[in-house]
Amino acid sequence: MVFSSTTFVFFFLPITIVGYYLCRSIRAKNIWLLVASLFFYFWGGPAFLPIFLICICFNYFGGLIISWMQSRGIDNAAKIVFIFVLAGNILNLCYWKYTGFLINTINTWLHTKIRVPSIVLPIGISFFTFQGMSYVIDLYRKKVPVQKKLINIALYIAMFPQLIAGPIVRYESIVKQIVCRKCTVEDFASGIRLFVIGLSKKLIIANSVAVIAYKIFGLPANENMVSVSWLGVVCYTFQLYFDFSGYSDMAIGLGRMFGFQFSANFNYPYISRSVSEFWRRWHISLSSWFRDYVYIPLGGSRTGNVYFNLLCVFFLTGLWHGASWNFVLWGLLFAVFTILERFIKRHSVADHKNNMVSVQGVLLSVAGWVYTMFIWMMSMVLFRADN
Repeated sequence: MVFSSTTFVFFFLPITIVGYYLCRSIRAKNIWLLVASLFFYFWGGPAFLPIFLICICFNYFGGLIISWMQSRGIDNAAKIVFIFVLAGNILNLCYWKYTGFLINTINTWLHTKIRVPSIVLPIGISFFTFQGMSYVIDLYRKKVPVQKKLINIALYIAMFPQLIAGPIVRYESIVKQIVCRKCTVEDFASGIRLFVIGLSKKLIIANSVAVIAYKIFGLPANENMVSVSWLGVVCYTFQLYFDFSGYSDMAIGLGRMFGFQFSANFNYPYISRSVSEFWRRWHISLSSWFRDYVYIPLGGSRTGNVYFNLLCVFFLTGLWHGASWNFVLWGLLFAVFTILERFIKRHSVADHKNNMVSVQGVLLSVAGWVYTMFIWMMSMVLFRADN
C-alpha cells in the first residue's frame, strides 16, 4: 500500500483518522495508531511482519538490558550488550539486503560458483533498522531515557507515515511527542496541505516525467542520440526529486494529522551551489544520521583523517541506497567532489565569501549551481543503471 493509491487515500487513511480521534486517551491513540501501522505493513508484505516484530522487540529488550546495566554501574557489560544489539541490527540488514550482492561479487572476483539464495527484501528494512539503531545508540550515550513501554517503542519504529520511505525519525526528536502531543485544527489543516502537495508532486510531476525517463533509459545504446540521452537524464533528475520529496511531504503531512512534528527531509536541494551544500539539503534525515552516528564518531573534521571519514560516509550512503556496485560508485563519486571542495577551501588563500550583490558574486553563484547540477545529473546515470 503506497500513499498515492486509492486504497490508502479513500479507505485506510479515513478509517485510521476517524478511529484515532474517537480515542480519548493518548495511550488509546497510540495503540490505535500502532495497530493501523502494523496492518499497513502487513498489507505490503504479510510474510515480513514477523521479521518486523522481532526487530522491534530486539531493540526494546536490548535497550532495557543496557539501561539496567548502566544504572548499576556495570558499564563494560552494558558496552558488550550495546555492541551485540548494534551488530544484530546491522547483520539482519546485511542478510536481507546484501547477501546476494556479496555472493555475486565473490563469484565474479574469485570465479567461484556459490549459489545465490533467493531472498526477498523486506519492505522498509533500511528505514526501520536505522530508527531502531538510533534509539539504542542514543540510549547508550545517555541522551534519552530508557523506554519501558513496548507500545511506545513499537509505535516509534512502526509508525506508518515514515515507515516505508522516510524521513528517518530520530528517537530523541520524537520521544516527548509519543507520550504527550496535541493536534490543533491548524496542524491538521497544514498536514492536509502538505499531503496534497506531496501527492501532487508524485502523481502530476514525477509520474509524468517517469514515462519519458523509463522509455529513454530502456532504449538500446545504438538507438540513443545525445539529445535524447540528455532528455532522459533531465527527466529522471526531476522524477527522482519530485517522487522522493513528494513521499517525504506526504509523510510529514500525515504525521501532523496525528499530532507529530517530523523534521523536513528536503530543503530545495536543486538551488545548491556546491556538492557539499547539496548534501545538506538532500535527504537531510539520512545525511544527519550518518553525520552523527558515523562521521563524528570516526573523528569528524577535528581528529583523524577527515578525507577518510568522508569517504567512509559516502561509501555507506551509496550502499544504503542499493545493493549494487553502481550505487557504491554513485556514493564514491560524491565523496571525491566533497573531498575536493573541502581540500580547495582549506588550502585556498583567497577569500571565498561571495558578495551576492556584486556581479562577480552572482557569476560565482551561477557557476557553482551549474557545476553542482551537472555533477548531480551525471550521477543520475549511475543511480539509474541496472548494473
